[in-house]
Amino acid sequence: MNTRTPTLHSMLTLFVLTLTVLWPWLNHANTAAPTTVDLQPLPASLQFRQAIRSPAAQYSQALLSEAYRRLGIETRFVDVPFGRSLVESNKGTLDGEIARVLRVTSQYPNLLAVPYVLFDTQVYLYINSGRCRNCTLAQVPSITYVRGSIIVEELLKKLPASKPVISSGTIESAKALFLSGKVDAVIFAAYRLQDNASFTIDEQHIMSLPDYHLLHRQHQQVVSPLATMLFQLEQEGFSARLRQQYGVAAPRRQLQQGESPFAQY
Repeated sequence: MNTRTPTLHSMLTLFVLTLTVLWPWLNHANTAAPTTVDLQPLPASLQFRQAIRSPAAQYSQALLSEAYRRLGIETRFVDVPFGRSLVESNKGTLDGEIARVLRVTSQYPNLLAVPYVLFDTQVYLYINSGRCRNCTLAQVPSITYVRGSIIVEELLKKLPASKPVISSGTIESAKALFLSGKVDAVIFAAYRLQDNASFTIDEQHIMSLPDYHLLHRQHQQVVSPLATMLFQLEQEGFSARLRQQYGVAAPRRQLQQGESPFAQY
């Protein structure tokens, strides 16, 4: 009986041939399958609350409208009270919020932040210095604000329960209360008072926080392509031109693509 022991060379040759045949299958098996989110088509249209009458909000609406347009998504803006829109967005009645600080997502968990800083929300306190000279927020006798601003409401919760705090539905109504002398102070987020008054106004800067566009989680497949488009508009100079048009400063720090949103500086 004549037998031949396989040589090392022949065994290596057989191994290489086997690997060549199996490699395409192995490579395919190790490739991650597309996630359910990746496979979902982009929506044809999205609906948001109409931006309030502040330069930062108007800028954000214009920027997002262009980004969505380039993605082939129609945007509609409807009138919803500022203090009600977060509830409606969290329910899915609205598809998200034009611009909000990140901390609102802890109270409204169905909202996802698009990782791109739109602008910095500046919180300003305005005091009738004729009535309360060199006063702090804690010392003003009475104050008004626009309801629906989470950061402002958190600040006001720290005040004594006995202090008169009047909520207003709009920036205009809050301004009217202050400028007419019916309250001693007004606090705004993402809005700077430019109006003249019959009394001296003391302006105080309270804080600065980054703002993000928020989407309901049912549209989570939009988050990544929208962020990519916003960074593209930034690189093209479109965002800078729009900021100049609306008089909005660039954020103190912008995210890097792929970086997670941060809540504060």
